[in-house]
Formats: sequence, structure tokens, C-alpha cells
Amino acid sequence: MAAMIPDEPGEIEKNSLEDIMFLALSKLPDEYYIFHSFKIVNVVDNTLHESETDFVIFNAKKGIICLEAKAGHVYFESGDWYYGSGIKMKHGGPYRQAANNKWKLKKYIDDCNINELDALSDHCKFLHAVWFPSISMDDLKRIDMPSEVDGKITLTSEALLEPQKYIDKLYEIKVWENDVNTELTNSQTQLLLSHVLCPSFHLVQSLKSNFDTKKIIFNRLLEEQERLLDYLEEQPSAVINGPAGSGKTMIAIEQAKRYAAKGEKVLFLCFNRYLKDSLKDHYDLDNVDFYTIDGLACKLCDSSSADLNMLDEKLLDLFAEGKFPYKHILIDEGQDFGQDDIEESNVIATLEGIVLDDSINGTILIFYDKLQLIQGNRIPSYIANADCKLSLIKNCRNTENIAVTSMRPFPEIKKPKIFEGTVNGASPKLYIEEDENVIISTLNNILENYRKQKINDVVILTCKTESTSILSDYIKNDYYISDGKKYRFTTCRKFKGLEADAVILVDIDKKVLTTDAKNVFYVGTSRARFDLIMFANLNDVECADILSAYGKNASSKRQKKALAAFLNAKFVLPETA
Repeated sequence: MAAMIPDEPGEIEKNSLEDIMFLALSKLPDEYYIFHSFKIVNVVDNTLHESETDFVIFNAKKGIICLEAKAGHVYFESGDWYYGSGIKMKHGGPYRQAANNKWKLKKYIDDCNINELDALSDHCKFLHAVWFPSISMDDLKRIDMPSEVDGKITLTSEALLEPQKYIDKLYEIKVWENDVNTELTNSQTQLLLSHVLCPSFHLVQSLKSNFDTKKIIFNRLLEEQERLLDYLEEQPSAVINGPAGSGKTMIAIEQAKRYAAKGEKVLFLCFNRYLKDSLKDHYDLDNVDFYTIDGLACKLCDSSSADLNMLDEKLLDLFAEGKFPYKHILIDEGQDFGQDDIEESNVIATLEGIVLDDSINGTILIFYDKLQLIQGNRIPSYIANADCKLSLIKNCRNTENIAVTSMRPFPEIKKPKIFEGTVNGASPKLYIEEDENVIISTLNNILENYRKQKINDVVILTCKTESTSILSDYIKNDYYISDGKKYRFTTCRKFKGLEADAVILVDIDKKVLTTDAKNVFYVGTSRARFDLIMFANLNDVECADILSAYGKNASSKRQKKALAAFLNAKFVLPETA
């Protein structure tokens, strides 16, 4: 599905058929961006100049098409174009208007003062065309058209049914005055989209924008995130704390894009391999390298196993030789880099010293969440002793109910801060059951219900390890299979930093809710964007013990319901699933 900007067509003249054309273009593959009613306004010599293109079509591998649409009755007479009403068309008719708008857009991009987009026409094809949706190509061929018209730059009613076929034919046309093959870098594509074609938005690639559609969307950054990004432009070193869902990774990616757009190399370090792989797949950015610290050690030391002390020496050697490749260091999941071997190797401190040296004059930014400390026993010293500490406070990932549930094991945090406009969402569901067969049956029923609702972005997380999970015997190659469909299964630890529309959390026991393992519960629950289902292996006595640990009491017949209420969840009996 193409990215349509805006999502819905705006005001449309009666009988223009632009809404029908909009719907047809929306069926193009997701590498196409369609801008409807694209306007350029500027003042030259104190005179206002305006242009509007019905559709601007952009494909990073094919180029840009300015497309004018003319539906209904139109005619050409004595060198002029007219509407069926007899009113003379402005701008010399649709073909001249499309051509002029093409050149205006090209000049607009050339004048945007972004170095990486200079001379964009040298590696991006610009074309124009006209669409007559009310007539067929056979009708067009029977008409004696003026010299400015060529059938190869004309779309007709057939394109409503097969838009990609006819749009791609336009892209095959060579431009005689400067024929080029479109070959934009990822960075150029991001800049063109986020700073020129849609400048009021930051392009953020999400995993999914809703339950049944996978596409790239435009998300406005929260005001506090915008302020933080602006502040970081002048800050060489900082640690940024924020709860799960507060946009730490999104800000880190946006900052990486800003550095990369200047042609500056960025090292983006993650502790979690799953997060590193996901970021690398979704943000294949020029000038940005994604690594785990072990992966970086193997790469730089040319070794099959990670030796962090050897990495530290290698980093110092590269710096001494003037060969250290990066100007900026971004570290996500910073709280997890406090393990003894990392602290003792001094790698993070070495990276900081290198990029902040006057010879490089770079930056190091570390993003962390103290509540997600599940890979080590303490916050790393470089976070604890940092001179500049900043905080994000608003959750912008989860529904309010999911955010509340994730925080319940931390009574000192009264209520999570949610950004304005967040929906409450459905209450998370809690199943308390010890019988393995009942759990499996209930789980399969839940997954079948997701399938019926066409909810595909579902992950099953365990609070334990893969081998000790109650589902261990049902897992094959990291997937749980239900009715022939595979569902990703992994641990909360490994899925940290990632998210899914729906999360099913299993293996919740007394230890998970009453010891330091509650950080694992927090990580697992906060991965869910819209829907959260939890399975707890508890008896009545254990439920009562958990409630007592948090100063809560319940009657002997209501421990399970009381525990669900404490977790801001709906207690559900397995047979009702």
C-alpha cells in the first residue's frame, strides 16, 4: 500500500474524480509516496507565486512524476484548452501546467539549501503527465491532439484499474535533455521526504501503524522530544533517561539521521542483538553503523569471538593512527552496558574520550531506562557519574491501561505520565492457571481470535528462559505454531527495545512479581502497543502472598481477582477465552 499524504483526499471539486484516482494510486506498492494537491508557494520580487499539482508521485528508485488530472468534458480549440462549461483553463492547459509544475518542483528542491540534495536532478528523474480518467485510450487515439500532447505521457481510464502498470510505463520514459537513472541514497530519500516534500513531519519508520497494515507513516515527535533534539544539537555528551515507550530509540534514530545527513559517520550501539537487527533492517541509513558491543569487537578485531579488552586496545590504536571511523556515538539500552566485563574493559569510557577529543570534536549520547536493568546488577558508572543528565517522562507507545499495568510492580511510581491524546485502550487480560493443557488450549483460542480480527503483529514473551518456559515443548526454531501459523516466541530480555501490536506474556510467577525479576515483567508488558494478555502460574496462596508483599489484602475467595485488579487487568477464566 502506497504512503498517501495526506491519508485522505482533501476538498475535491464535484465530478473531478480525484477521489477515485486517489483510491487507485493508494493501491501502489509501499515504496511509492503519493502527495495529493501538492502546493508550492513562494514570494519572488515581492510577488506571490503559487502552484498546485494534483498528484506528485515519488519512488526512490524511479523518480518523481508531476501528474495533472482532468475528468469529465474538456476540449481544445484555437490553441486553448477549455472545460466543458466553456471556461478557459488557466496555465495554458493541463500539459503545460504539469510541465511547469515539474520544473517548479525541481527548482524548489534545488533551492532547499540541503547539501546532500544539491544537483538532485543528476540522480533523480523528473517527469510530467496528464490523466484523463473519464475516457479510454481508444477514445484518445481517435482524437487529433495538439503537438504538446503525447499518448505516452497520458493516462486514461485504464489506469484506474491497473495503476502500477501505467505509472511504471511513465517511469520508463527517457528524458532527452538529461536522461538519468534514479539512484538516491537512503539518506537523500529521508531528507527529500522529511525536509522538502513533507517538511512539517519527521519520517519515522514504525513496525505497524495499526493491527492489519504494515506501512511507513509520519509521526509528529512530542514537544518534549523536539526540545530535547534541539538541545542535543549543541551538547557533545549527555545521558538521557526515560521509561519504556517514551521514544528513546526514536530520538536516537532521528539524531543519527541528522548527523548522517551532514555526511558524518555514526556508531549506533545496542546491547540487544534483536534490537540491533531490527534497527538495521528498518533504518538502512548511509553513514550509520548498527552494532552490539560484541559485534563491534569481532568486527574491529577481526575475531570470531568478542574480547572487550582487545577491543579497547584496538580503539586506542585506531585513534592514535588517525583511523577511528566515527564522529558520533549513540548508545541505546545504556543501562545494560554495566556488566562487569564491559565496565572493566573501559570500552565505553574509551569511546567517549575518543569522540570528545578536540581532533574529532564529536558527540556521545547514551539512552537508558533504569527500570529496564535486567542484564546487569547496577547502573553503569558512566551513567551514574555523567555531567549532563536529561529525562523523558511521557509514554508515547502504549495505551494508558497497558502503561499502568507495566508500572504496577513499582508502587513508588504513582502513575505513568502519558502524552495528551493517548487512548485508554482495553484493559489487559490476566489468566491465572497452572494446568499446562488448559494454558495451551486457551492460548490457541486467543491466537485464533487474533487471526479472525486480522491482527498479525503478535509476539509471545516468556518471563523465564526459552528452555524453562511452560511453552518450551511447543516451540520450534523460536516460533510457536498454532493452526499452521507461526508466532514469534522469545524472552522478555531478548525482546527489550522492540514492540508489537499485541503481546502475550507467559510464565508469570511469584518471583516475577515480588523480586528484582519485576523488571522483567515491566519490560515484557511495556512491549505491547495495543493489546496485552498475561498468563500467570499461581495458586491462591501465592496470589495472596503477592498482594501481601504490596500491602494489599483480599478475602480467601477473591485472591485471583484481587491480583488482577492490582495489576490493572481483567481476570479471565480460561474456559471463557
